[in-house]
Amino acid sequence: MTDSTSIAARRFSDLHPGFELVHAEEAAVPVSLLALELLAQERRPLPVVDEFVLRLTNRGVNQVAAIAGVLGLDDETVQTAVAQQLSAETVDYRPDQRGGRTVVLTPAGKHAVTDLATTTPRRVEQPQSFDRLLWELTSHSSSELISLADARQQNMIILPSRRTYDVTTDDITARALNRLLESQSRGQEPAVEVLTVEGIIRQPRRYLPAVLLVFSATGFDDVRLSIVIDDSTSEMHDTILTGLGGADHLQIRVEPSIGEPDLPLELQALRAPHSTVRDLQRRADTTTADTAADEHVGSRAPDDSVTARAELDGLTVRSVPVFEHRELLADALRSATRRFLLATPSISASVVTDEMVDRLETMLRRPGLLAHIAYGLGHSESHVDPAAIARLETLDRRFDNLTLVRLTDHHPGILVFDDTWVNSNFNWLSYRGTATRSYRKEEGTLVRSREIVDEKYAQHVSGS
Repeated sequence: MTDSTSIAARRFSDLHPGFELVHAEEAAVPVSLLALELLAQERRPLPVVDEFVLRLTNRGVNQVAAIAGVLGLDDETVQTAVAQQLSAETVDYRPDQRGGRTVVLTPAGKHAVTDLATTTPRRVEQPQSFDRLLWELTSHSSSELISLADARQQNMIILPSRRTYDVTTDDITARALNRLLESQSRGQEPAVEVLTVEGIIRQPRRYLPAVLLVFSATGFDDVRLSIVIDDSTSEMHDTILTGLGGADHLQIRVEPSIGEPDLPLELQALRAPHSTVRDLQRRADTTTADTAADEHVGSRAPDDSVTARAELDGLTVRSVPVFEHRELLADALRSATRRFLLATPSISASVVTDEMVDRLETMLRRPGLLAHIAYGLGHSESHVDPAAIARLETLDRRFDNLTLVRLTDHHPGILVFDDTWVNSNFNWLSYRGTATRSYRKEEGTLVRSREIVDEKYAQHVSGS
């Protein structure tokens, strides 16, 4: 699980009341990377009235009343503009021979008029991203986008386009583009104003990495999807995806849970429940930024986060929410120094990737470490991807400290690393589902106790 996926799963696991998070998966939002041909001009630094005060003064219309008459404005509005330009030192307001006052350009004012005269529209080419699911412009740059080949290589779920045809100039207005430029200017006025969108020169398809959260209703058959982009949920994307068929369109299905393998009664009595664990995880994940809006909570957030993390680490027997399984497997590969044991019914090439194999190899190179991987667990061979098994068999031949076996008898799932045991039937090496993307909500139990883990490890190793 990538950092962004892990963060999204933790942060938004309780997003929909009455629904439980079943799965978090890397996804790809379709984007057209447009090369737009625009008619644009540099934005003029002056308000319109101020600009015409300078232009008319330069042409000899230099009385406030005369300027107001030409512009069809009241004298007060023009006087305000003259006052602004006095402050900017582009004009003087001098007494004249008839007892009135005349507006006179200063050297700076004459330079400003020259600049205004040279500001003319021009045709420019500008790259711009277009979100094909929302069917609107987006601010994401080309450096944030990836190709379809990269998305498939990373086993991302490819989200659908709202429409199948190419983007046209009818889909993009100058107003929408100017509004987007203003939102990207961080409070500064954009240097360029788009007058018209004249054409689209190129529009290759690209994809924006995102996270797709799969929720299953508690007590009835319903699946809800949420899309996380830039660490935030997007209700607009969710709504449109639902309108396009949602889970059915993506062939996502939630299957019944197999249930956790039997846990000894003495451990069941010590087990911290799901509600306690989730409360501690939420507090541990809370940062000052998350709580800055609440002055009473924000000042205590760092201390409370540390305290909650310590309490969570101190639980010797506790629930493991479904989203945490992938984190624990990643932690096992990263931190195991003495032993690693994994028993899983199925194996998929979408999980046993180059990255996964590299992590396994790094772990197997640690001196003194013994590793066991068992698969099958009484299930048919259809649960096993030959390409994934071939990769693991290559590691088995290369490393004497790895034992890879297929178990034909039914056997519970398990993960052991050093003094940690995770009791769960989670699909450790096929959690990305089948071709039809079938997922299960499997909760497990984490046990931290050298004596208990020693016994469990010996039991499983001798049995394999």
